[in-house]
Amino acid sequence: MSNRKANMQRPTSDSTADEAGYWDSRLRSPDCTDVDRASFAKWRDASPENREAFERLQSILAGLRHHMARADVRALRDSALNAQKRGTPARRLFAAAAAIAGLALATVFWAQLPDHFRRAPLSESVAMAQMLVGSQRATIYETGTGQRWTRTLQDGSSVELNAKTRIKVVFTRATRNVELLYGQALFHVAHDTGRPFVVRAADREITAVGTQFDVRLDSTSVRVTLIEGKVKVSRIYLTPGQQLVARLPGAHKKTDSNSEGNALVRTIDVAKVTGWRDGRIFLEDLTLTDAVAEMNRHSPVQITVADPQIAQLHVNGMFRAGEQEAFVTALEQYFPIAAEDRGDSEIILSLRKKTDRQAVPALR
Repeated sequence: MSNRKANMQRPTSDSTADEAGYWDSRLRSPDCTDVDRASFAKWRDASPENREAFERLQSILAGLRHHMARADVRALRDSALNAQKRGTPARRLFAAAAAIAGLALATVFWAQLPDHFRRAPLSESVAMAQMLVGSQRATIYETGTGQRWTRTLQDGSSVELNAKTRIKVVFTRATRNVELLYGQALFHVAHDTGRPFVVRAADREITAVGTQFDVRLDSTSVRVTLIEGKVKVSRIYLTPGQQLVARLPGAHKKTDSNSEGNALVRTIDVAKVTGWRDGRIFLEDLTLTDAVAEMNRHSPVQITVADPQIAQLHVNGMFRAGEQEAFVTALEQYFPIAAEDRGDSEIILSLRKKTDRQAVPALR
């Protein structure tokens, strides 16, 4: 009965298939907005055909990932690569498909796929086409001020990006490589012993297979926090609840009994490290300059430390992302700091005049 129903599945029109391909590509895009997601949901729910087309597309993507090790699919990939090297019409056909955002996989490739795939619509995303032909083209994902989002990668792994974060992803049949260019990212790595998942941040290389970890790169250090599983950071292995802090060249180095070179390994409160996922910012013994930089990542209202006399004050506490006024009010209460609003998007911090400049307690 189930097979008969599957065979009676109504065909998907080309226009609907193209729309499904567009929405798959759009939802994977790093600049996808809440408005885009709402528009997609409206399109998907507008008709059973739309919903079925999108679900079939996801099934195709999952099927290709699952079957990439099959000899016939690998042969198809190798054939496509050879065609590219020879500069044949097949290569030009694929290039054209990619150029129009990958909404249609070249027919010459599609016709060679097993029947299970040929029953599906031709429309596909760039990610699918690149995976099929083994492209090593890098994909950039980036968040702006106040933005946080999650993306699912080709292998089923996912990455959550904090505000003002940029990563570069290059996946091939043999490798899974990600470079954290700046910011903070939490990785949920799909298990694949044949393809280690490698994240590079500055001069550090983090290798994992089926694990969950957080990586932060700022102007002075790389911080790797292991949540579950096991990772190797260069030559150092971490266990869950441990954090490696590696000072960047030129940054002030800390020494500790658990340090190796310019890397310090310590036990950490994972909930504080990953609090950014639900909008909580934990500031632990940061200079005012660094604390302000962290708060500024999450709000269009930018705070400026205008007086070097207060720049090195040390700040501790938990604040909500984007709540700049509450943060500034707390600073004024605990420190000899005066805040001045300049327009709607800037707050200037300076040393408060005519005040007792005795040591004041750190903000907690």
